[in-house]
Amino acid sequence: MSLIRTEAGTFGTLVLPVYNAEGFVEATLRDVHDWLARREEPWELIVVDDASRDATPRILEAFSRSHADEAIQVLRFDANHGKGFAVRVGLDRASGGVAVFTDCDLAYPLANIDAILDRIADGADAAIACRVSPESTYLISPNFFSYLFTRHVMGRIFNAISRAIAVPRLLDTQAGLKGFRTAIVKPLLSRLRLDGFSFDVELLRGLIDRGARIDEVPVAFRYDSEPSTVNFTMDALRMARDLVCVRWRSMRGLYAIESAPRRVIIHADDYGLAPGVNRAIEEGLQSGAIHSASILLGGEHASAAVSWAASHPQFDFGVHLNLTQGPPVLAASRVPSLVGGDGRFRPLVPFLGRFGVGRVALSEIAAEWRAQIAAVRGAGVRISHLDSHQHVHLIPRIFRGVAVGLATEERVSLRAMDGPIAAEATHPNFKGIALAVATRLSVGRRFRHLVAARGAGVPLRDRATLDALRASLQGARPGETIELVVHPGFPDDGLLASGDGYREGRDDERALLASEETRSWIRLSGFRPSDFRGGEAHRASTE
Repeated sequence: MSLIRTEAGTFGTLVLPVYNAEGFVEATLRDVHDWLARREEPWELIVVDDASRDATPRILEAFSRSHADEAIQVLRFDANHGKGFAVRVGLDRASGGVAVFTDCDLAYPLANIDAILDRIADGADAAIACRVSPESTYLISPNFFSYLFTRHVMGRIFNAISRAIAVPRLLDTQAGLKGFRTAIVKPLLSRLRLDGFSFDVELLRGLIDRGARIDEVPVAFRYDSEPSTVNFTMDALRMARDLVCVRWRSMRGLYAIESAPRRVIIHADDYGLAPGVNRAIEEGLQSGAIHSASILLGGEHASAAVSWAASHPQFDFGVHLNLTQGPPVLAASRVPSLVGGDGRFRPLVPFLGRFGVGRVALSEIAAEWRAQIAAVRGAGVRISHLDSHQHVHLIPRIFRGVAVGLATEERVSLRAMDGPIAAEATHPNFKGIALAVATRLSVGRRFRHLVAARGAGVPLRDRATLDALRASLQGARPGETIELVVHPGFPDDGLLASGDGYREGRDDERALLASEETRSWIRLSGFRPSDFRGGEAHRASTE
């Protein structure tokens, strides 16, 4: 019965974190599969590859293909994030009532899991292997006596410090075999921050703060190989820092207290700019990687975007008000201050120059933007918000003289770019600061009711990495909604012909949003996907 997908539910989930394990992972998968297949109750297996650089991905892919009809998931990261992150992702995906994780070298023979399950059945919320229990046994190759002694001594020192600072009474925090009641551990995952060697300590401290019962279980431990990548000497200071961090977070109640959820709207601009941009946004909406999009009129590919949006009302759309690219919706003769001699909008810098000296009429901006909104609505698209190409609506005079009136008329929200500003010494975020200042000048307190979210995400245009995304969101406070502004796309001839200067970075953003670790980090950081309609973002399978 085990490893067969059933509607009756899953009893247990086994999480197997993997990294550069080509030498033994094939045997491990075979042993794990055989052990699970013999279970009477239904189980699932989740293998999390933390960006292995050897043959491990190929082995995992072959294993997944050969067991495609079984309850097995193989997840792969594009970058290495640490065992703690891999385990948390696996636990977050678990559908079983009990979740167990173990090291991929099976240093703890699978028979030990029965002892873990017995303790949980007896009432424990978590059961963890304890190598220093008098009842534990070791099987060791003579070749590793010296290393094992060093490892054992350093491990005992670390656990003694851990008990003194973070996890009193627990004798062995670092053993790579632990089991949990899934309902107890899942709500804690979004409160955890450590991804490296010390993640076990933070996890256990969080359980202690929530009043969980943690049992230590004697185990049989096999030690005949050395796959560990932990360098005890080099990592000592980092471990000490982590323990202090865990204790500090515990003292502040961050593990025990449930706070208001943070919400994120991953919003794609420029829908309608080019076929590759349209395809990336449509795929992102369908997969759930993108929660909302705004339609940009002014190009030959906008009609395709409008048509697709009208036929997919389950997704959230807005209008990306345009003054700086392509032709206007109205006849050029009706908006002469907005266009050049060719009848097209002027680029941003010339537009700003003319606006600064009073040569752009607000009445023409209002008329053109009203026409753009009407064109989208007239095609049958329901819109929930307004933003603008290159953020020109945040210019104070335009915001208060035009955008506020349109949003009020249409009963929709307006974008504000005053969310967390990611700043690093090597990557100063001058644009983010400028947009935040413009937002504060434009919105103030008077028009805050028109803003549904705090906008962020500018650094992704320069560095579409998970670190940049983290920096863009990590300042969000409980109860806040953050609009993460993104610009995904497949670079193509249509994008080149559009004259838009942002090209290759669009593919980087698309890949970042589609990656497993990005989606996992967002979930594990306590963000709930949302949209401008005020509900949970729609998720649908790719058509």
